[in-house]
Amino acid sequence: MSIDRTSPLKPVSTVQPRETPEAPIQKSRLEKSTTPNSTNVTLSDAQAKLIQPGSGDINMERVEALKTAIRNGELKMDTGKIADALIQEAQSSISSN
Repeated sequence: MSIDRTSPLKPVSTVQPRETPEAPIQKSRLEKSTTPNSTNVTLSDAQAKLIQPGSGDINMERVEALKTAIRNGELKMDTGKIADALIQEAQSSISSN
């Protein structure tokens, strides 16, 4: 299979020269002069707490125990329990639709 060209190829555009050290200074001067008043944003206490990492979200002792078990090849997976949970989730999803 071949594809015929329908239009001639165009030459690659020339590469633009790098900015000189004077150019960023001029840009920043323009930005400062055209920038409107800045907006201040303050977060509520609840939002600030959500941003902070919480130790209550993750049981780090359990995570470390799992890492150690995986590293040592001692982690036992109950595939029957996993399959039962997947089936239960699928059934509840189907019944809710």
